[in-house]
Amino acid sequence: MPRTFAALSAASAAILIVPQIAYPQDCPSAKSAASGYVIERDGGSKTEVMFTDATTVRTVMRFDGKVLLETTQFQGLFELDRIDRGRRTVFKPKTKLEALFPLKPGSTATVELDVEGGERPSTAAVQISVKDTDALYIGACKYSVLKIERSESRGGGPLAFRDTDYYSPDLKLIIAKEYRNNGRSSQMIKYDRIAPIKP
Repeated sequence: MPRTFAALSAASAAILIVPQIAYPQDCPSAKSAASGYVIERDGGSKTEVMFTDATTVRTVMRFDGKVLLETTQFQGLFELDRIDRGRRTVFKPKTKLEALFPLKPGSTATVELDVEGGERPSTAAVQISVKDTDALYIGACKYSVLKIERSESRGGGPLAFRDTDYYSPDLKLIIAKEYRNNGRSSQMIKYDRIAPIKP
């Protein structure tokens, strides 16, 4: 599953995670987020987040107004359907995802999936390990997050660490990712603006 966050410098990432106290902001909450919201990064990237039911999250990511990525996710954590620049991939879990929630620190789970898309069907596995809780700001909005280490494999290969997800249960979305840089300082990529979808 390719990254949906573009890389930024480690120095810029460190600045982004500092709490920002600014103008009053209409911050989506666990209750209001269900009506949909828009989350942005770097001015050009804008993602609409919508909910078709209590567990299914739909996202549409645009850059400079052009749709680049559409996803359907279970609880905003596991991709079920992905259309990346017109190319569609479908992920069919062999595991009952409902049994994994609510997530708790200290828990680990591995999900196996059938993958349809491209020239031939394949398989994949995603392992999540919930490490700790934290708090993260998106602009002036503060959210409780779970730090989740994610490992992935394709075609029956071994699991390999991918990144640390900062997952907001209230928003049902990964709002930041932290990547390891081959022994150097880690690199965090996150959103910097959020607002409800206006009717």
